[in-house]
Amino acid sequence: MKIPALLFVMLLVSGCINVKHEPVSNNSIFPDSSVVDIAKKDLAQRLNITTVEVKLVRQELVNWRDTSLGYPEKETVYEQELTPGFRIILEAGNKTYEYHSDSNTRVVGPKEVGQVQ
Repeated sequence: MKIPALLFVMLLVSGCINVKHEPVSNNSIFPDSSVVDIAKKDLAQRLNITTVEVKLVRQELVNWRDTSLGYPEKETVYEQELTPGFRIILEAGNKTYEYHSDSNTRVVGPKEVGQVQ
């Protein structure tokens, strides 16, 4: 390993370099993201529109605290384990909607989160 690379790794591990974790602003990092397609189809069906009218605003990697994926239902018991997945923000009809998913094909939601400015 070269000295500059070793120095960078040492600074990164020691916390001297701050790495920003930005949300993903498009689907390019997750090209085969079936959870986005599932969420888009669900929202389009709920709103009685086509999936073309549903836009992906943002997709973020998330570790959910349990298998409820952040949307627990009353009187339901969930496994208390970190569950990797995504927060999916969609836009349709000047409103934004939030879906949550695991890393496979389970998608829950939506929650209407606001008007598009």
